Amino acid sequence: MATARPLRLKREEAKRVDSAQAQHDPFVRVWVDTSVSHLDGSYDYLVPERLSDSIKPGIRVGVPFAGRDVEALVLERSDKSEITNLKFISSVISEKLVATPTLITLISAVAKRWICNPYDLIRSAVPARVASVDKSFVTETNDSSAKTSLKKPEGETTYLQLSPHEDPLKRLSEFAVKARSKGSVLIVVPEDRELELLKVELPDALVLTSSLSRTDRYQNYLTAINSCNQIIIGTRSAIFLTPPDLATLIVYRENSQSHYEPRHPGWNVRDIALLRKSEEGLSLYFVGYSPSLEIARAIESSEIKFLTKKARLQVSTFPQKNSELLPERIFSPIRSALKSGSVLFLVPKKGYASALMCKKCRNLAICSCGGRLSRSGQSAAPTCVHCSTTFSAWKCSWCNEDKLVLLGRGAIRHAEEIGRAFPGFPVINSDADTPVKEVTGKSSLVISTQGMAPRCEGGYSAAVLLEGASFFSYSDLRGQERSREAFFDAAGQVKSGAPVLIAIDSSHPINAALATWNPAHMYKRELSDLRSLDLPPFTRSLIVDLSTSEASTVAEGFKKALLDARIPASAKVLGPSIRGGEKARIILTASENDFPDLTQFVSEFVKHRAIAKKEPLQVRIDPYSLS
Repeated sequence: MATARPLRLKREEAKRVDSAQAQHDPFVRVWVDTSVSHLDGSYDYLVPERLSDSIKPGIRVGVPFAGRDVEALVLERSDKSEITNLKFISSVISEKLVATPTLITLISAVAKRWICNPYDLIRSAVPARVASVDKSFVTETNDSSAKTSLKKPEGETTYLQLSPHEDPLKRLSEFAVKARSKGSVLIVVPEDRELELLKVELPDALVLTSSLSRTDRYQNYLTAINSCNQIIIGTRSAIFLTPPDLATLIVYRENSQSHYEPRHPGWNVRDIALLRKSEEGLSLYFVGYSPSLEIARAIESSEIKFLTKKARLQVSTFPQKNSELLPERIFSPIRSALKSGSVLFLVPKKGYASALMCKKCRNLAICSCGGRLSRSGQSAAPTCVHCSTTFSAWKCSWCNEDKLVLLGRGAIRHAEEIGRAFPGFPVINSDADTPVKEVTGKSSLVISTQGMAPRCEGGYSAAVLLEGASFFSYSDLRGQERSREAFFDAAGQVKSGAPVLIAIDSSHPINAALATWNPAHMYKRELSDLRSLDLPPFTRSLIVDLSTSEASTVAEGFKKALLDARIPASAKVLGPSIRGGEKARIILTASENDFPDLTQFVSEFVKHRAIAKKEPLQVRIDPYSLS
């Protein structure tokens, strides 16, 4: 017979009711994690006497807000407030300082520029708390407060172009070690893959990236903001780090799309770096093979210094007259190069076939969701690029035919065909799905997509840049910029004296740009075209994504505001354009001087919609691409 368990009384804890405020500086101003776009200001609270010794600017506390306890960041304490009937702070989440005065100032400026709640940025800038780290971490005793209070001399902004025939990350690490003599150095790279390679060159550097465990990331963050004379390397969110003696900020490959935050509010590393340079007096260096359009414009106007070493490459062009993979005359120099080492082939697309077509009626093979079908291998079943649905027994919805024609060569298909063209050599494929870090040993055929070329010991014997017309035919504004950088990156990996073979028309400006190692041959033409069209970087842009049902109404509202002079006269309203499904996009542009007024108008518009409980709009300031 089972024995009955003794009854237990349920314990209820009553909420503490504070009545005694702190005797000194009893008021605090905080940012509150409201999770609501239109409640993005600061709020005043009372400091209870029991927590007075623990509460200081830069720590996280708990506050009552809208009937619940939420996290808040303390901005300042004071002895007065203009607001009455204030509530008390309910708890101290952590006594560790996580936001320095420099970071608070930076977040204020970034939130204003990207019209967002400061906590949207704090979630990126400050790692989540780990209690065990708080207990074990000991703040170093140094004179960091004195260093941060001193006015730093105004640093320079420089674009440092990487030279051909050298390891870019090795050069970057050597430069960082020299710059360390002036104070801490922060290096921001776009990809974890590059971060891992940089860690090999800088084994003593402090690392901050989202791929770390929560414990390691929080530990490294506290170390970074409390220690001096260090080298810190990290990915996108590391741009918010504020070491007490930071003197040098380095952004590697600033034109990479990975430097753009994909979540709201969509800030980017380059613009925050420029903002920090002007506010903090840092020495700012952009390091890469070819600058973005924004940096290129600043170089042309002498706002940014351009440093490079003179170099010349052996560039040969081989036009593709009949869409063949390898032009006839290109075989001989490739065979010659394979005698002395590996050859790099740069191709525009990964996978096997980027699109499929019905052999009978010539219609594109499309999934019911609207996505095109592609094939990842010669014997692989067609798969939708959007929803990943696999069609093991595909039939054309128009003519019921079951035979497909492959359109667009991917890297895997390139590898098959190039391997047959040059038998006897191993074929290595490196793309985002199957990255290869390094190539060693006997001569190989290395097939790579943009930015995924493995490093070759001693350099490649030749670089073959295939389908040049495909690279430079992308419709978005960044297409030329991406392809330009990809070609410079691949060409820079050849050994000294090795040829660069390009399958493109001989009149294309990329040939002269690579031969003289000067991207200005290309970006000057691009800037001229964009200036005539009044497009970024000569104007600033803002995109609004919303449902198609109200897109026309909102667009007409913006146009009426332009006619009524409620938004600047330089503003343009483009769209709406259908984005697929139930989404549409409206693009707003304005001159640099007028853009703050335009963003202020859009910010008020978004807040009014939120108060009226209408469907929220997705707004992005200065997006990577308008398309």
